[in-house]
Formats: sequence, structure tokens, C-alpha cells
Amino acid sequence: MLKKCVSAVVPLLLASSLFAESVPKPNDEYGDFYKGAKLEAKDWVQSIHVSEPVYRSTVKGDVTVKFTAPGMKTARVLCWQQPTADDPRPLGHDATVAGSIELSEEGGQFVFKADEFPNGPLTIRIFAKNDQGKRDVCELQLFNAGGVKWNQGIPKQAPPASTGMKLAFSDDFDGPLSISKDGIGARYSAHKYKGGDFSGWQFSDPLGDGRPFSQMGTWLKISASNPTGEKGKGISGLIESIAADGSGFWAKPPFYMECRFIAQSAPGTWPAFWTLTKSEDKKPCDELDIVEAYGGYGPKNPNYPGYSVTSHFWNQTNADGSKKRAINQRVMMHDVGSKADWSATPHTYGLLVNEKDTVYFLDDIEVFRHPTNANSLNPQFFLINYAIGGISGWQIDLARYGNASDMYVDYVRVYQK
Repeated sequence: MLKKCVSAVVPLLLASSLFAESVPKPNDEYGDFYKGAKLEAKDWVQSIHVSEPVYRSTVKGDVTVKFTAPGMKTARVLCWQQPTADDPRPLGHDATVAGSIELSEEGGQFVFKADEFPNGPLTIRIFAKNDQGKRDVCELQLFNAGGVKWNQGIPKQAPPASTGMKLAFSDDFDGPLSISKDGIGARYSAHKYKGGDFSGWQFSDPLGDGRPFSQMGTWLKISASNPTGEKGKGISGLIESIAADGSGFWAKPPFYMECRFIAQSAPGTWPAFWTLTKSEDKKPCDELDIVEAYGGYGPKNPNYPGYSVTSHFWNQTNADGSKKRAINQRVMMHDVGSKADWSATPHTYGLLVNEKDTVYFLDDIEVFRHPTNANSLNPQFFLINYAIGGISGWQIDLARYGNASDMYVDYVRVYQK
């Protein structure tokens, strides 16, 4: 977060995206999108525009979705669903809302039966294509006021990676929010410790213009918005577990922490959950990025499969005097666990730091491990944020979504000895 490891990002690598040409997954849910020549960034367009319901609105019952898609021939609609009698997979599955929609000049429409899907935030994904190889995906964010309450809130059981530890911090976001500009007198600060906010749409104070933080059901909603569309005028949100004066919650290794959230994949969106050791100018500082997700497909977009985990060792050298480099891993989400994208359904992202290893998890599945850096054994604070563009370098293009996007945080908890 303090600095981008650009070598980890390969903009045209689409091997794990929904439209990539690869061996179909075992259930072949996306088989009709694997046919044809290998896709590149130039094959992506923004064609789909939803007119009903309003993006990011609250719905329940049967919802008629209307959209246009100029230049597209057919569309398909998917939404992540909880286990059902027909498909009891415990982590859920991608349900086909509309299998094949023949598009006219007026576009198309379908009925979304919200009561059959999870309560809370959800993403309806509309995929469209034409005979010339052009593709588009539109992510319609909605909040389901009805539906099935499933896999929501802090689990009653402790996470497997926390064995031998005790709960030290937890927030289910089901009570009044406690966020202030500097964190003093509140549970969270809305700005990064020692400065250096890095979002293109700046992190805003809780009581300032825009008010990025709110509560929806039992979720923390972080809203990114730029009503005028004017460059540099957007706002978004960050929370961290310590205040500007250093007070607050510090995780003391050995510890395990996790956060469950969902956000939208769109040009510029950059949700993250990460930690920092105490940072002072030109002093050693470790940054452990538990999840960094990069949204958007097409030219000048990340086209990034899955998400990244990265361990940064700032202002540190190896025994031979060379600069200590970051260690990173790309997590190919279509190959792990539920095989769902980070924008399709909420996931739990975890980090274990002990004297021997630093281990990253996705939904309790280990995805990366390396020896613990000495500085990482110092206390760390955590941050959860919804950055939009900024030092990531990716373009911001949320016009078709009304220049707004939401991140929903279900809970965060920390265990330590």
C-alpha cells in the first residue's frame, strides 16, 4: 500500500477470468464463454447499462432488471447463491439467473428472485458478447433486504489457524459505528497513521462531506462516490485500528486475524485488508497485505485474476547490504475453495504471524507462506479500506455505475497468545 510492487501485475493475463480460454471448470458453469480466440484487453468493451433497478439500491422479492447492451448479441446472468437442495456445496455456488438472453436494440430484461438468494450485499453479474469477439461484464451491486440469512456475521467457532490463541479483538459491525478523523476517542481512525493516504478518491472524514461510512443491516458499508465525475473530487473510506497518537489496538505476534468482505470489480476499485508495524521516517517497517484486489477489465485496466498477497519490508537490507525485496503471491481464486471471485460473494481473508512463518489464508485455506521477517514480530495494527485509483496507477472509470461503488465489511477479528 505504501508503494506498489508493479512487477506483480500483468495487465493482459486473463487465464483465470470468466472469459479466459482455459480448460472448463468441473461444473462447466462458464462453458459458453470459453469458446473462441484468446481474449486480450482490446476485446473488452463497456456496453451494458442497467436502467432498473438503480445501482446499489435495496431490493426484495421479485426484481425486474432492465438493461441495454449496444453491439452485443447475447447475455447471461449469474449470482452467487447459498447451498440449496439441488446444489448443497457448503460455500455456495454460482446460480444461473438467466441462461441466454437474445438482445435487441432495446436491450434485454430478466426477473431476479431476491428471496432465493443471500440476505445482504450481493452482486448480479451480467455477461454479454457478440459474434466479433467483444465481451462485457457489468456488476450490479444490490442490498437484499429479504433473502436467506447465510454465512453472515462472526462465526461461533474460532478459526482453525487460531489454535492456542485467545480472542483479542472483534467487530461484527452490528452496533453503532465508532470512527473518527484521528481515531482519538473512537475505535477506528479514518486516516492512515503518520499520513500518506493513497487513494485517488481521497479517504474522507466520517463527519465530512460525502460521509463514506454507514451501517447496512449488520454490515459496515464503505461508499466511494464522485457525484460530479470531476477528477480528484471523489471520496472513499479507510479504517484502521489505532489513532493518530498511537493508542488503540495493536496485534502482538503470534497472532491470527481475519476480515470478511465483498466489493465491486470495476475500473479503479481497490479493496484491501492489511497490517503495518510501527512506521517512522526511514525506520524499518513491515507491511503485510492480506488481500489487495484490483478491479476492471479492458484496455488500461488490470485484467487481474484473483487478488494479491504481499509482504513488504520497507527500509531494510539483507545481510549482504542489498535491499530486502517484497515477497508476493497471486491468488488464483478460480482454483481455490468455492472458486468464486472476490466481487461475486463475500470471502474471509486471514493472516497468521508466528515466530516461524507468516501464512495467508482464503476462507481458511492456506494460499501463501514464507519465513517470518524479524521486524514482523513487532506489534501490528490493521487497516481496511476501499481505495479508488491513486497510487495503484489504474484508471478510474465508474461512469456507468453513476460514479459510485460500495464495499461491505461483515466482520473483523483478531486472536493472539
